[in-house]
Amino acid sequence: MRRAFCLLALWGVLCVAGEACAAPPQLTSAAGILIDAASGRVLFAKSAYVRRAPASTTKLLTALVAERAGGLQRTVRVSRQAASVVGSSAHLSAGEVYTLRELLEGMLLRSGNDAAWAIAEHVGGGDVGLFMRQANEQAIRLGARQTHFVNPHGLTASHHYTSARDLSLIARTALREPEIRRIVASQELTLTPVGRGGRTIRNTNQLLSGYLGADGAKTGTTNAAGKCLVASATRGGVQLIAVVLKGGDRYGDATRLLDWGFARVTEGPNLAAGTAFGRLADGRVPRLAHQLAAPVVEDVPVRLSLRLDPHPARGGGVVGAALLLAGEDLVDASPLMAGPLATPFWVRLLHPLLQAPVDRPSLHSL
Repeated sequence: MRRAFCLLALWGVLCVAGEACAAPPQLTSAAGILIDAASGRVLFAKSAYVRRAPASTTKLLTALVAERAGGLQRTVRVSRQAASVVGSSAHLSAGEVYTLRELLEGMLLRSGNDAAWAIAEHVGGGDVGLFMRQANEQAIRLGARQTHFVNPHGLTASHHYTSARDLSLIARTALREPEIRRIVASQELTLTPVGRGGRTIRNTNQLLSGYLGADGAKTGTTNAAGKCLVASATRGGVQLIAVVLKGGDRYGDATRLLDWGFARVTEGPNLAAGTAFGRLADGRVPRLAHQLAAPVVEDVPVRLSLRLDPHPARGGGVVGAALLLAGEDLVDASPLMAGPLATPFWVRLLHPLLQAPVDRPSLHSL
């Protein structure tokens, strides 16, 4: 995309008027954050950038790496080392065979450290160290730069840390993956090793049965990390993600954060991929490359700014950008795409006898 853009239009100023919302909640947790899942906008933060032990919330990143590796129907034989990992367990036995999908279920619902190790061995081709390098690279790509993990399950270890902010980034991305989202929203599932009977496992996340709209994501507890929780809930088209670390009352803290967020956030603009915006001077139609969505937070207006390249290439591709702004803050953006210029009919008819001159199209206001 060329650097030179011109502002074409401002569209759709949306506001929510009303009484001021209550003061931000007081947390028992040492650190916490609340974000809007659609835009990633931070709504509340307390010591959110301080490095802390994450306990089993680590498993959200393990799940993300495994989901993106694919092959969830492939079978995995549980190694003796995986079956012997201490701490919370999915009660896997050495030699049992599960699909990778079932191991994800055992890890995310029952918080099985044994399942997490089996996943890392499988995805890493037998090398857990390689898997952890992949996980840390994934974290960096997400912008989680306060994160470094040395194991796939979250048991306390030197140089194994993250922050509330980084966990919100990891959770936001992980919850976009269909299988992860399905699993963490389930209150119970059945694990069935090949050739054996199944057994029911239940989710460790108590918010699923006690909070309206709760749909994930992961608990975690160790002596070093304290009681941790990554919690997602959706109401009225708005999905919020709360993270609390080292809390005396993690469910109470998450509930207070989510309640406070839902009281001040409403669904804002939601434009589908492919949405068209008028026509360029050459007749082409610029369209959104992907969905644009943003919450409306209290009385902060959300507006759409369309910026187009004044000299778009005739071959098609990116011709500008659509920006959703809350006040002066960018909350979401999408490239604007347009197809190649059509060749006039009379040129196609007479070619190659005639060669029509090609003028670079000029822009006009949408």
